[in-house]
Amino acid sequence: MPSEYPVRIVQFGEGVFLRGFMNWMIARMNESAGFGASACVVKPRPGDFPAAFRKQNNRYTIVFKGMEGGGPCVRRESNDTIARLVRPHGEFGAFLEEADNPGLFCVVSNTTEAGIAHAAADRAEDRPASSFPGKLTQFLRRRYETFRGAPGKGLIVLPCELIESNGAALREIVLEHARRWYRDGRFEDWVRDANLFLDTLVDRIVSGYSEEERRSLREETGFDDALVVVAEPYHLLAIRGPESLERVLPFRQSGLNVVWTEDITPYRTLKVRLLNGNHTFMAMCGLGAGFGNILDCMRSPWLRDAVRAANELELLPCMPFPAEESGRYLETVFRRFENPFLDHRLENTALNGVAKWKTRLLPPLLDYHARTGSAPVLLSFSLAALAVRYATADSVRDDPAAVSFFKSLADGMRNDPDSCAREIAGNAALWGESLAPVAGFSAVLASQIRDILSSGMEKALAGAVEAARRREGA
Repeated sequence: MPSEYPVRIVQFGEGVFLRGFMNWMIARMNESAGFGASACVVKPRPGDFPAAFRKQNNRYTIVFKGMEGGGPCVRRESNDTIARLVRPHGEFGAFLEEADNPGLFCVVSNTTEAGIAHAAADRAEDRPASSFPGKLTQFLRRRYETFRGAPGKGLIVLPCELIESNGAALREIVLEHARRWYRDGRFEDWVRDANLFLDTLVDRIVSGYSEEERRSLREETGFDDALVVVAEPYHLLAIRGPESLERVLPFRQSGLNVVWTEDITPYRTLKVRLLNGNHTFMAMCGLGAGFGNILDCMRSPWLRDAVRAANELELLPCMPFPAEESGRYLETVFRRFENPFLDHRLENTALNGVAKWKTRLLPPLLDYHARTGSAPVLLSFSLAALAVRYATADSVRDDPAAVSFFKSLADGMRNDPDSCAREIAGNAALWGESLAPVAGFSAVLASQIRDILSSGMEKALAGAVEAARRREGA
């Protein structure tokens, strides 16, 4: 049966992460703190929801696997916090009607790092706007009109996308749309003053759908769950906001690992660089070597050695924290990567890899250059691996313009990698700035692209590790 609780949350995104993280938290708050809420899930992209949602009345299973309390943990939880599904692309009127709900008070989202972006082509009259911020602006406009700008009908917005200052960034794009589309100062004031766009940092490895778990669940319970999600027990949600919001979002009252803080920068820097950055590094190198998941990478002596070297030689020295603190967190990350229960697929990690590389590995690359005056060998290698994959793989899930750019370089990577590397480094549209000024970066990138194509991933990465260690005198 659908959730017994009224819809109080609109959730942009139906993917495994939100279902294994935020929907799980909603269920915990319902059980432990009388939260009494369900979610309306909005599909941010064109297309239909998987048929399993309707077939299963939006109910699904979360399987937790990992280490907890000093020992192995395997447990299942049924989740029924999704009350209904809405597709703006095809059901635009129904999407806007959700804004008329007087009991609605919160928006959550996970549209990947590429989702919070300004789309200049979006218009107010689009049905719907193509971008997530555009859709949210249309949604807020409808709510403003329905409730005549009542201050108490604003929403708490909790974006879970892994970009810096995600709430503030989303707020600015929405305000820009509001100014350009409606030219209504009172609406802009309402967006600014009645709605809380909070910066967040989320942390949980959700490895996603598992056919093995589906089969096991079917055999043991008779429930053929095509939406089953596998996740680790560990979780963290850091929110830049006042703890007084616990009165409406009782995370901590429910025993959840949630931090209300004035500054999430320390949490974000550690997590994005050392957990997510290593994910992206392993995804690009591991896929090039034919590996399937994170555990395969950690069990490969040469790839594990490369990940260790990248952290010790290039990531940790540039962290804005004491080495001991960063090192402790890194060890917890490695233990989580080695969780033998999780099938954390590299293909899922590699989704929208350009935006992920830009968010996760470009900042430490620039920090390394600022500190040493040269390009980091192994962080550069991660981009070389991405470039080769995008140019040569049959199917890459990313922004079509980014994929097309790398595909256009496929022949040149073999015949003239130096020119290709300069094009990649100089593509400010991809990276937000030209990387040409990073001393030696284009030359290192060209050499690594050449090595990957001629020698294969294992030999090329081993050579990069040796070069990085020589440079650092390690």
